Amino acid sequence: MIDVSVVVPTHNRRRILPQAVNAILRQQGVAIALVVVDDGSSDGTEAWLAGLAATDTRVKVVRHAEPRFISAARNAGIAHAGGRWIAFCDDDDLWAPDKLRLQLAAMRAGSERWSCTGVAVVDEDLGIIGHHHVEGGDVLARLLQSNRIPTGSSVIAERGVLRDVGGFDPGLRGSEDWDLWIRLALHSPLAAVDRPLIAYRLGRQSLSMNVHPMRAGRLTIAKRYAALAAAHGVTSDEAGHERYLARQLLRAGARLPAAAIFAGLAFRHGRWRELPRAAGALAAPRLLDRLGQSRAAGAVPLQWRQEVELWLQPIREANGAGRPLREARITARELGA
Repeated sequence: MIDVSVVVPTHNRRRILPQAVNAILRQQGVAIALVVVDDGSSDGTEAWLAGLAATDTRVKVVRHAEPRFISAARNAGIAHAGGRWIAFCDDDDLWAPDKLRLQLAAMRAGSERWSCTGVAVVDEDLGIIGHHHVEGGDVLARLLQSNRIPTGSSVIAERGVLRDVGGFDPGLRGSEDWDLWIRLALHSPLAAVDRPLIAYRLGRQSLSMNVHPMRAGRLTIAKRYAALAAAHGVTSDEAGHERYLARQLLRAGARLPAAAIFAGLAFRHGRWRELPRAAGALAAPRLLDRLGQSRAAGAVPLQWRQEVELWLQPIREANGAGRPLREARITARELGA
């Protein structure tokens, strides 16, 4: 009997998709089914998935001949899912082996119908470069301000509540997950497992220099839930979202658009601390990005880093992913090796 169906949408990620799939199939203490939605891939993903499904009965493949984009792909996965619970994972993220078991235990201990976890941010070589804590309970007011769920790869929800709220909105091309989290929060408090059970991969190839869909998505959400936000005494955090977009652009190498947003934060929102970042984005964008990454990496709690290393290092070794020698030595010292 299936406890959890895991929905993974994918498009032309044949190189790294197996890492995510293997981490999901190695979940401990939970009976799972895996629904992979191949959204029009043309890089050999279709053949690889066919071979996987032929050898593992837990795997079901849904194929779209042409891309229908992320919301439609996830909704297709939901439609083919069985079991009481449905979890989501992006094709470039990784799970700790006890991720689902701990979330199910957290929800069974209360009355929550959905859950998320803490996140370790990793680079393309799976080196730890940041983290995100999570808080549970009644999160509706906080979600109306900004998206407090670090990644959809951490979310599991009851299939019934996903059906009740209507799934993902295919009309959104940005912030579609945030929109769903708000609707889930209207139906249930959130069970948050504040442990680093997700490795969220922050790779340059996954970054987009086209921030317009994300900006439009935030604006749509702000308008859609304006009355609800007013009732809770909060407003949508436009400045915080713009800063997130600027950092995305900076990392992607789009220094002029990044500088323009930083400058706008200073002059339009009175965030004068962002003005030096505007100058830095123009003069030394790589240095500014590296400094930001260094601060984020240094802020990762030692306990979290130790916990992540225990389950992430075997994945690195299995996939031949290396790390800089300096980071490897730091990790070994911290772990008491």
